Amino acid sequence: MHKYLITLILIASSAFTFSQDTNQNFEQIIENITNYIRDEGEEENIDIDLLYDDLSYFYETKINLNTATKEQLKHLQLLSDIQIENILSYVYLTKEMKSIYELQLVGGIDFFILQMLLPFVDIKPDETESDKWIQQDVFRRMRHEVFALADIPIEQKRGYAEQQYLGSPLYGQLRYKFKAGSRIQAGFTAEKDAGEQFWGRYNKGFDSYSTYVQLDKLWKFRRIVIGDFRATFGQGLIMNGAFYASKSSYVLKVTPAQNGLTRKASSDEYNFFKGIGATIDFKNLSITALYSFRYFDATIDTATNTITSIYTGGLFRRPNDWEKRNALSTQTIAANFNYRLNCFRIGATLYGNMLSAPINPSNEPYKLYAFRGQTQAAASLDYYCNIDKFTLFGETSITDQSAIATINGIGFMPVSIVSMVLLHRYYSPRYDLFFAKAFGKSSKVGNENGVYWGAEINPIKKWKISAYIDMFTFPYLKYDASAPSKGFDALLQVDFMPARNVSMYIRSKYNDKEKNFYNELFPTHQIANYQRHSIRYNINYTVNNLVFRSIVEANFAHSPNMPVGNGFALVQDIGYNTNWHNLSINVHYVFFDAKDFENRLYFYERDVPYSMFTPMLYGVGNRYCINLKVDLLSRLTLYLRFAQTIYADKRNVISSGLEEIKGNVKSDFKLAIKWNFNYYRKN
Repeated sequence: MHKYLITLILIASSAFTFSQDTNQNFEQIIENITNYIRDEGEEENIDIDLLYDDLSYFYETKINLNTATKEQLKHLQLLSDIQIENILSYVYLTKEMKSIYELQLVGGIDFFILQMLLPFVDIKPDETESDKWIQQDVFRRMRHEVFALADIPIEQKRGYAEQQYLGSPLYGQLRYKFKAGSRIQAGFTAEKDAGEQFWGRYNKGFDSYSTYVQLDKLWKFRRIVIGDFRATFGQGLIMNGAFYASKSSYVLKVTPAQNGLTRKASSDEYNFFKGIGATIDFKNLSITALYSFRYFDATIDTATNTITSIYTGGLFRRPNDWEKRNALSTQTIAANFNYRLNCFRIGATLYGNMLSAPINPSNEPYKLYAFRGQTQAAASLDYYCNIDKFTLFGETSITDQSAIATINGIGFMPVSIVSMVLLHRYYSPRYDLFFAKAFGKSSKVGNENGVYWGAEINPIKKWKISAYIDMFTFPYLKYDASAPSKGFDALLQVDFMPARNVSMYIRSKYNDKEKNFYNELFPTHQIANYQRHSIRYNINYTVNNLVFRSIVEANFAHSPNMPVGNGFALVQDIGYNTNWHNLSINVHYVFFDAKDFENRLYFYERDVPYSMFTPMLYGVGNRYCINLKVDLLSRLTLYLRFAQTIYADKRNVISSGLEEIKGNVKSDFKLAIKWNFNYYRKN
């Protein structure tokens, strides 16, 4: 009886603490989550389109924790494997959650995670959705969304002034999305980059188009994707099309956030497949197969009719850029087999890739082991096992060139307030696959050996300590290292939430990596240590309809034969949310002083939907950004964004080459419109 009384008091107090936080502004929620799961200056590890799309869906149609699956919880991008297993285990043991605030009783779910989870989860009776495709039910609730974006630069760049760019500086994007319940999703995205020709000799219309159809739970098929899609299997050693895990203050998140097939709705022009894929379930066995035919942009050596490099930039602003357009076609086939038995899962992935022309990279020494040829093939085995307080996971892959990559880890929760993860990876220098992305110092899998340890401790209520240590070596040369090299990364962060409307953290990061440096006393590059240490204090607080964020950051960088450089920044964000047409205004201001490139600074800025921006700041100056969102009609929303960087270090040009801007001011203006219209049919 005493135990149940304590539980009741805890749930009641938690409900009071968080009752006013579940109705947060959605853009503010996305900003908080993005800051939580990303590292400074690393945007490529976040598929912001998929994150925004999934979270906006779960924001309106919340996940019922009593019937939630592991795949649904992974879509939130907020939970580690240990936390997901603990939630599922709690529901299984208690039969059914009675209150959302029982999450406080789940091991590893602290105040900070709970606050981010609440807008997306709910508690309802166990009403498991039928696996049968009933047409009337599927099309009873349909959602449509049209989104248009224009990015209009203010200052003129050299490429436009000298008429070397083919098109206007306007960036444009158009999207349409359709959803029928939770079973059908379809859409397309069209994009025109700044400087590209919209209509003329080289191009007619948008620069890139992307379409997709995704069908879920059709007969025995768990999922069918047609058109543009992404695929992630195991730990990503063969292919990973969504998030790849990277080091951040979320120290326990070391595995890919999703697995299997998923639609590709973003404007990304490189990392996706084009064709068809399907996953079918047979009791404990699931089989996924895919076929893709698509073109890559590439540089061609006309003398040998070979490809010297793949062009991933996606920009075609000058005539010679168009020579790379769709120069290489690829056919990809892959199959994945997964067998599940209670808490154990084992998988196998087979992959083959055929190119229309052989790849023959240049002969720089660091490219000795880069892929050469016209075909690629690989196979891997992956596993996952949850036993009591332990979670074991990993994948081992081998290519047709006998190159091996392996990654293995263990998660451990000795007590409810302590969670740890230990991970080892070894990627052979000869391992080089097109679509591989896995945990490591960089997203590319190859030429790396490392050990990572991360831990979270909740010593007392409202406090959390996060830390990681990562030691890595590069057995062979790299682009910026002319000899084998090594490095060391570490992070320590302390979070504190004294009240429901106040949260803060202090973070210390240290990086030490060996790279080339030039010494005039020696005829060749030398290898030396480049060290960087940063300290950040961040506080968020809410007063009625006002949201504040203040940041103070200092960093110190040491390069060979150079004195220690330092950088400093002050950041202030002010957000104002009202019920009048759902109007919200956010003002972001940064003062930065980082004279050297090694002391550069990164701070996330709120952007329009399906976009994120973390500018790199170095030099001395000020930057401000103003975001406005307002509902013009009940389902029609307008977004405005204006940002400007004003340098105060006496420079008279910004950037270089054809991107050069005269003066010391750089401005950006974005305008976006989102129109949602839904259809509901009564029974």
